[in-house]
Amino acid sequence: MTHILIIEDEPSTAWALAEGLSDDGFSIDTFSSAEEAWAWLQHDECDLVISDLRLPGMSGLDFARKLGRSRRGLPVIILTAYGSPETLRALAAAGVFECFPKPFAMDALRHAVHRSLQRAADRRDVRSHRKAA
Repeated sequence: MTHILIIEDEPSTAWALAEGLSDDGFSIDTFSSAEEAWAWLQHDECDLVISDLRLPGMSGLDFARKLGRSRRGLPVIILTAYGSPETLRALAAAGVFECFPKPFAMDALRHAVHRSLQRAADRRDVRSHRKAA
């Protein structure tokens, strides 16, 4: 089963995300801080991370950078109401698959989740073909 981590400090948004995505059969864990999610990742695995950009403590951008150094290829979707051009460039440089604006439509986010998971699977296939060649 595909496992998704949600990092969102607003409880109602975290709940809405978890409910909406669990309808698609995903297993979901939610965290209110990036530090909590990082500690969880030291012992467990996931297939996708959805994170708010602005969080108390470590930001979603800093979390994506940290993931990029240790878990390259793990897809990350960032949610933000603050998508300046500079922020978008920094997110792209950190390897974020998609930046999704707040407020968002759940159906549109579902599509982004499926696209990100498919893109990550395609990248894994390419890497395994290169190793085999």
